Amino acid sequence: MFNLPPIQSAQEIIDAAFQRAKKTHLSPALKEGPMPKRYAAHTDAILTVITSTLDSYVTSFPTLDRLPLFYQEIINIQVKTDELKMALGAVSWAKETCRSVYKQQRRLLLRERTTEGLKHRQQAIIGRISSILYQIDPQLKFLVNARKLLRDLPEIGDVPTVVIAGYPNVGKSSLIRLLSNAKPLIAHYPFTTKQLVVGHMKRTRRYSDEWYQVIDTPGLLDRPLEDRNPIERQAITALTHLADLIVFLIDPTEICGYTWDAQQHLLEYLKTVFADVPFLIVENKSDLKTTSSTNWKISCETGEGIPELKAEVLARLDRINAPL
Repeated sequence: MFNLPPIQSAQEIIDAAFQRAKKTHLSPALKEGPMPKRYAAHTDAILTVITSTLDSYVTSFPTLDRLPLFYQEIINIQVKTDELKMALGAVSWAKETCRSVYKQQRRLLLRERTTEGLKHRQQAIIGRISSILYQIDPQLKFLVNARKLLRDLPEIGDVPTVVIAGYPNVGKSSLIRLLSNAKPLIAHYPFTTKQLVVGHMKRTRRYSDEWYQVIDTPGLLDRPLEDRNPIERQAITALTHLADLIVFLIDPTEICGYTWDAQQHLLEYLKTVFADVPFLIVENKSDLKTTSSTNWKISCETGEGIPELKAEVLARLDRINAPL
């Protein structure tokens, strides 16, 4: 989702700066000029790599407060927004402090007249800059993990959106594979889906194609929001900000590990919380058990009822998004 550069540790940044500085070509005037200027040019190159690297980290991360609410909440769930802001603030501080320290020390470097004095002064400058980098090494390590989580966030389009919800292991991932082009991991244990999976459906019209978005959410348990784990809170966030239509999937066989009554209770809870979003209630595993309810019946295993369900989903989205 976000194009973020690889984040290096403090030592890696220092090593890269030295390697780049070695390859810096001095102009003929500098090569033949006073030795202090040569040392300053070499130190300049080291500082430039370090500060430009730190600056790239700060500027590449998105301005969190300007993101859509959906992304703000997802990032806060996965990364903790306050900690991310603090980490980026520490990196920005390190960049400016390195520049300030070097600005003061560079004048002293240029006043040195002996090779020994130049080496000593340069080592002192690099030592102070290195110390500043080591101070923010924990924040750099935090950003390594934050980068991975942000890069893995799904890209959400501004198109009609179906969000699939339900208890764990009821078949949500199987259903999104059948309704869209998404290829989520499928396994017979709870919380296989640990993050949002986005797929797309295409409907070809006479003059153009229409695209629809289908989102597979992690399984929900029937408990208060404050007790939900970060995986479940992602599902709630998707339902809150993205859903034009909620497909609530039920396993009437109870093979999923949750009773019919428990699944119904979760459904009623969600219908109360998201009262302004239409629900399409679907029972999966019709090849194993069919109830007498009026809910839609499908089997993700055999494909029974899937074409009809897809047509119904599209018809409902058309009605929901029809001009008033």
